[in-house]
Amino acid sequence: MNSALCTLFLFLASSLILFHAESAANDIVSDTCHKSAASSPNVNYDYCVKALGSDPKSRTADVQGLGLIALNLLESSVTSTGSDIQHLLKKKWDRYVHQCLSDCSDLYSDALETTKEAVGAYQEKRFSDVQNSVSTVCTDATTCESQFKEKKGVTSPLTKQNGDATQLSYIELAILAIVKGS
Repeated sequence: MNSALCTLFLFLASSLILFHAESAANDIVSDTCHKSAASSPNVNYDYCVKALGSDPKSRTADVQGLGLIALNLLESSVTSTGSDIQHLLKKKWDRYVHQCLSDCSDLYSDALETTKEAVGAYQEKRFSDVQNSVSTVCTDATTCESQFKEKKGVTSPLTKQNGDATQLSYIELAILAIVKGS
């Protein structure tokens, strides 16, 4: 009987420790996203928590680690959007939409290179370079989206992807401000 109680006690104690560790990991993501949203009206708190929390490394990351996670998520988003654009360019569109997609392809090609450079700069703690690069990526995504709106009746087929790249850029910029301030 004592053995069963001891086993139960060990199970409960280890569960409590794991719960506390998981809670602490959620706290760093939640706290960082809260600070990010408070410092930038462009950061969506719920999006931030969901995005950063989607990476298992966020469970053990500090704020600087979350910045790298956000950059990696941005790089993944830019890569995926570039592939989406190539797929869309194979479809039949009117001339205006096709030109917009072609322009977006160029913008996202540049954005991918810029994001890769930003990851390297982040790892070397050249945060001003990262800030400039991420701002450029954000502008590329915004430019891609806005050009579709220049012609009445045209809807962008990339609204979600551009929104994701923009939101991840805002999150990264806000985390950079936290990292640079600490």
